[in-house]
Amino acid sequence: MVSLPNHLPALAVLPSENSRQRELCPKLISLLEEAGVVVSRAGTTGSSVSERSLISLLADADMVLINSGLATTSKHLLFSSSEMSIRNLKEDSTFLCRTEADLQNCAEQIKLWLGRCRTTTPLAGAVLIGGRSSRMGRPKHLIRDERGKSWLERALATINPFVDELFISGRGELPAALEEIDRIDDLPGLQGPLAGVGALVRQRPFTSWLVLACDMPYITEQSIAWLLTQRKDRYRAVLPRNPVTGRSEPLLAWYDYRCSPLVENLIASGSRKISELGSTELVYQPGIPDHLVDGWRNVNYPGDLG
Repeated sequence: MVSLPNHLPALAVLPSENSRQRELCPKLISLLEEAGVVVSRAGTTGSSVSERSLISLLADADMVLINSGLATTSKHLLFSSSEMSIRNLKEDSTFLCRTEADLQNCAEQIKLWLGRCRTTTPLAGAVLIGGRSSRMGRPKHLIRDERGKSWLERALATINPFVDELFISGRGELPAALEEIDRIDDLPGLQGPLAGVGALVRQRPFTSWLVLACDMPYITEQSIAWLLTQRKDRYRAVLPRNPVTGRSEPLLAWYDYRCSPLVENLIASGSRKISELGSTELVYQPGIPDHLVDGWRNVNYPGDLG
């Protein structure tokens, strides 16, 4: 049986009187969907539920109902008026629907819980390195600023206040001060940022990611703060749109764990561009404010270093 993290919006439906469950469950789902909550069902009795299958469902849904016994979840749903069933409940972990009169309150409580799931999702930060740097002529993540800090060190320091964990994504020599930072290698057989982002979502399937390329030395904490305020309930990633170039910016962006199937579909299609995620309506592309746009400017040539 798979054990699911507490922030995953998955409810295990506990055994109850079949007639009551058949009557009340569809009505509860209708109330939730009227409020804009997309509900999916995972598995049937006897079928397995995997992490990958749940995340695939959550690519399109806001919550998943699972038959109890197929997964261990932090929250449960019970349709029952049996005093014996209710007596054994843990009230803080179970939504209880005894009759139709309970449906509205149950739906409201589930919506509040979904909000807590979103706000408690772990956020990791990763700085992408390992590009060929052919135009620069040397590894860009090792270029040092006027204070002697490498671009990689500065990037990690900039995103650190916003994330729960820090990672370096990709291969390449590291400054001695960063050798203890965890590193995630790119996916084999792929090149470019898609290889890095694909490796991140596979390595930590229930973690959301703040991703930053190492060659954006003008990034500020204000840029990061603005980006994270753009996260919306229904979107699986935020790829801001640059008003200067008109293009989306996938290399200073936010990727929710629920975007993993979208990334996997890109890889399977043979695509080499992570920016193609912007073609789906599940990816938000807000315009970058003019006063922050320099944060998304990357440096490619030695002549740009001044």
